Amino acid sequence: MSSLIKRMTLWRVITILIFGWGLYGCYLRFFKGWEVATNLSDAQPWGLWVGLATLCGVGLSAGGFAIAAAVYLLGMERYRPIARVAVLISLLGYSTVSVGYLYELGLPWRAWHVFFYWNRRSVLFDVALCILTYTTVLVLEFAPQVLEKTPWRFAHKLAEWQHRYVIGIVLAGTLLSSMHQSFLGGLFLIMKGHIYPLWYSPYLHTLFYLSAIPSGLCLIIIATYLSMRSLGVKIDYGILRDLAKVCVPTLSIYAIFRFVDLLNQGSARYLFRARVETAYFWVEILLMCVIPIFLFTRERVVRTPVLLYWTACLETMGFMANRLNVSITAMEFSRHANYVPKWPEVMITMMVITGAVVVFRLCVLRLNVFPRSAEREPWLSVAAT
Repeated sequence: MSSLIKRMTLWRVITILIFGWGLYGCYLRFFKGWEVATNLSDAQPWGLWVGLATLCGVGLSAGGFAIAAAVYLLGMERYRPIARVAVLISLLGYSTVSVGYLYELGLPWRAWHVFFYWNRRSVLFDVALCILTYTTVLVLEFAPQVLEKTPWRFAHKLAEWQHRYVIGIVLAGTLLSSMHQSFLGGLFLIMKGHIYPLWYSPYLHTLFYLSAIPSGLCLIIIATYLSMRSLGVKIDYGILRDLAKVCVPTLSIYAIFRFVDLLNQGSARYLFRARVETAYFWVEILLMCVIPIFLFTRERVVRTPVLLYWTACLETMGFMANRLNVSITAMEFSRHANYVPKWPEVMITMMVITGAVVVFRLCVLRLNVFPRSAEREPWLSVAAT
């Protein structure tokens, strides 16, 4: 007992509390009913679980297919040291989305229907099928890291089989991920007139795809930096600088496409109206595009790890604001809803995310996700040269 108490840190206590409240929220959701656990309604059927768990979870996982395609399909060997961690982040992201479906569905015990009752005219069906299929592909991509740690001979045979067909697996994953990244935006195409004009576009599927790639790369920067700082990971810092430089043109393309589309749709007149939606929009644009593009082009920022880390955090927060604005803020306008998530919604979401973080930490420590060093990197306290 004394050794257990000694091992207790502040972060472990916080983790235990999050899981405790999250499990109680699960109890309310599944045993006390939807109305007790959420503030969702017919006017606002999609809330925090869809906006944060699904839309953000899928979008922020885009770095996995981008890095895997760069390494295995385009031969960019420089990024191989972060290929495994990129796939791991994607796998955990899609796993949280799959788990989140159990809370989002009104009748979660019918989740298996998607495999047998195909509605080929439904974009939501396409999204669900692609996500579940791509999650399977990610399991195949990451499997060797687990199999090589097992003592069984057949496990090593499976790892060799995966290595033989990895190009095909990565190609399938790139195709599937590209499809449903855009399909998520396609979900809202049928809601013209029900989404505030600053967020509706007939090219919403393209906007979702363009925004997911730089945001996924920023999440890789965040995870790799934290691993290097806290878990003894040793990676060439120049790789993170390269990812930041890639984010500049991709975010610029997204921003230009976004504002040109607003002009073409005649929605530019809403940019400066005295409404709360206007404030949400500009906060999203500043965090997601303006500030990151400016900072990522500053040499001092990209050469200073902590500044690069916080810039990536700002971009990620802007991306999350975008997805929440599309799924919640934009829909409240037409339906006159005033949605504020209940605490069980918040705690369940935090529990799922915390679970993914815990698994990520264990994988980095126990598996060969990327090389580790017992010594702290000297650049963590001073600017990298």
